[in-house]
Amino acid sequence: MKKIVFLFTGLMIVLGAAAKPKATATTGVSEPAVDRRVELMTIVARLAGYPEYQSKFTPAYTDSLDAWFAPYKEHPAVEYMRMMREKTGLSYNAVPIMGVYLTDPPHLCPRLPLTEMQPESRWGVKYGTKFIKLLNKFYKEARCEEFFARQDSLFTQVEKAFGDVFAELDTEWYARFFGTKVEGGMIPIVGMAFGGANYGGHIVYPDSTVDQYAFMGSWWMKHGGQPLFNRTGFLNTIVHEFSHSYVNPILEGDLRLEIPKQKLFELEADHMRNAAYPDGCTVLNETFVRAAVIRYLMDHKADSATIAREIWEQIDRHFVWMPEAVELLGEYEADREKYPDFRSFTPRIAEFCNETAAQIDTIRARRAAEKERMKANALHVIAIEPFGNGAQDVDPKLTEITIRFDKPLVGRGYAFNAGPGGEATLFKFDVKNYSKDKTALTLAVELEPNHEYELVVLHGLSFVTPEGIHMLEDYLVKFRTRAE
Repeated sequence: MKKIVFLFTGLMIVLGAAAKPKATATTGVSEPAVDRRVELMTIVARLAGYPEYQSKFTPAYTDSLDAWFAPYKEHPAVEYMRMMREKTGLSYNAVPIMGVYLTDPPHLCPRLPLTEMQPESRWGVKYGTKFIKLLNKFYKEARCEEFFARQDSLFTQVEKAFGDVFAELDTEWYARFFGTKVEGGMIPIVGMAFGGANYGGHIVYPDSTVDQYAFMGSWWMKHGGQPLFNRTGFLNTIVHEFSHSYVNPILEGDLRLEIPKQKLFELEADHMRNAAYPDGCTVLNETFVRAAVIRYLMDHKADSATIAREIWEQIDRHFVWMPEAVELLGEYEADREKYPDFRSFTPRIAEFCNETAAQIDTIRARRAAEKERMKANALHVIAIEPFGNGAQDVDPKLTEITIRFDKPLVGRGYAFNAGPGGEATLFKFDVKNYSKDKTALTLAVELEPNHEYELVVLHGLSFVTPEGIHMLEDYLVKFRTRAE
């Protein structure tokens, strides 16, 4: 990112005042990068106790972070973020989007004027302005420049690992599929302490161009520093976040969709609200962004098992109409003479919402029957070794835990998350190796005495047989170590 040079005399800097606005967004797709402004925001959120930013998945980084910033947990900037969580609900995606809204350190100023909606509605002008002043104070007093300098080699290593996978992304697909080009940029940012979460966000410039951000988590790091992540999952997340640049402006701007999208939302309203999708507009956008990811996989000759896993991932997130939405986009792709671009297809999307609402009982029965057929042959975790799952007297000196499955796996991927108890119950671990017969995965672990531990083995992402058979549900590993 280009640095902005400020020319001033004396003390004529007003922290929190906007820098001279850049007229337009970035052009094209950027390579994945670790952004120090985003890291700064997540550090303050972590110190403020935000649960979503307490990840231990990258110990080579977070152990250093926790030690360095421990004396600053009561800093005014940290206290202000605690207050804002209570007052405005500040959380999740609102944290990193403020980072990219600022100029590069050490002088942190808004790149564009703060508004009640930018960088995000939970900030606003009053709170955002005050916070930026405190953030500058924190940056200097906590010696953040020195901390980040010590992380340079680690950041470079992470950027290279993600960049190697990002090179596989077909960036020209968006224009081909949606039939238009977005005037703006697509910027993937790797969050060092995001844990199992990914976020999206955007910045709108004075000329109405947009930078669309994909804030990438859902990865972890061995204690030696090697980044580990699911390659397919990473690419799917990038395709997902950047598809919002094309889908949202079209679906949100069509009045013919106002009533149909509300009908779609009401079909799974409680589940969607719990997932932070509070209205018909959001659910409609998410439906067709997720369906577009699956069409991307199809267009790039992904195997049937990969496609099926992605479809069922969305069904399990209560987009029960996902197979029908994917089929609908197939209709769009098959007749580009009639539908030259995605905008021309919105009348059919309105019909789809109405048809789905009318047929929802049939669709639900269809999904239930499909799942029953899958259960008969699904992959299962059958043992946690050397103790049984749920044990209450595990030796705290144990250095390895093995997860055993009932079928041989491909043996290349793995995906885990914290359990219901959150990061406090997640033990430190490294993925060691698969067994020779690929039926078991061994983790190198560090345990403490008299401690409750949990780990979720995630379904539908990385644990799969060569035939494409996968787990249908997450598996919770839970145990307690005995006192020494």
